Amino acid sequence: MTAQDSTPHAQTPQVQGMSGWFDQGLPPQQQVLGFLYAKWIIGALRAAIEVKVPDALAKGPRTIEEISEETGTVPDALYRVLRAVAAAGVLQEQADGRFALNSASAGLVTDAPGGIRDMYLFASDPMLWRPYEDIAHTLRTGQAAFDHVFGMQFYEYTKANPASGVVFDRAMRQNHYPGTDRVFDTYDFSRFPKIADVGGGHGQFLAEVLRRHPGCTGVLADQAHTVADAKEVFESTGTSDRVTIVPTDFFTEVPSGCDAYFIKHTLHNWDNGNAERILRTIRKAIGDDTGARLLIVDQLLRGPGEWDIGKLIDVESLSVLGGRERSLAEWNAIAGAAGFALANDPVPGDIALLEYRPV
Repeated sequence: MTAQDSTPHAQTPQVQGMSGWFDQGLPPQQQVLGFLYAKWIIGALRAAIEVKVPDALAKGPRTIEEISEETGTVPDALYRVLRAVAAAGVLQEQADGRFALNSASAGLVTDAPGGIRDMYLFASDPMLWRPYEDIAHTLRTGQAAFDHVFGMQFYEYTKANPASGVVFDRAMRQNHYPGTDRVFDTYDFSRFPKIADVGGGHGQFLAEVLRRHPGCTGVLADQAHTVADAKEVFESTGTSDRVTIVPTDFFTEVPSGCDAYFIKHTLHNWDNGNAERILRTIRKAIGDDTGARLLIVDQLLRGPGEWDIGKLIDVESLSVLGGRERSLAEWNAIAGAAGFALANDPVPGDIALLEYRPV
């Protein structure tokens, strides 16, 4: 990055990874206002998804009047919102006045293959939006803004508000990152005859590991209410005969006797103290088996000043859950304190698999 000239009319250097948001027509000191564009499109697109505009367009281009009739909306208001969404590139506004899906909106149709409708509705839900109104509270206290806004922790809130819990559950079923596919494609899970998925939710990740590696068996370990529907996941992938489902609290106990223990997209939900507690529980389960491995699948942050989407996700971890995304040094610190040493060379900047051996 070029150093900024100290003269009054110097051009501010591009912000790595973010220049696409900035309006180059504004003076450099005002270009940060471009981030407000995100707020406007997030709200407009959420409304369009809530009234099921993408569903109305699933069979082809339609006029505002046709979309309005199917979605039960006011034509003028609907047009103005869809015009904005199309201007942002998420829909296509045709010259004849009709609107159509494009590649960016095809995944917003209900039950679309590989779709993200539920993920979008969850991420833009008021329960995740309101904490951003008071991140300053987190800065001043170190406490999650979510707890301050709602008077309870996130997981307590989803239990106390079943409708929000349903949104969360649907979103987690769609929670699939391309980086996860790279983990599947590049890591040899067949090294481990018996694999435990700690905090594995409904078991989608473990089911895929078992599907790809017929010689492996698995153990799914998570809270009882979380694994209640896991059997259907394994039955749908033809792996139910090779998995054992164990309801447990990973802060107190995980099943022993496994060759590998992986924990995916879970440790980032917790601060360092609690993450270390979880890893100590796994270390206890491993015992004297020096050949066993801890496999952490999570964001691995790049270095200072480098663009990394994980650094943005970290703000959500901080303000909503009180958790954190981590650099390699940070992962090594909590794993080392729990009795593990790094055994591979993971690449930062995306979802990574960090392999640790017991020491």
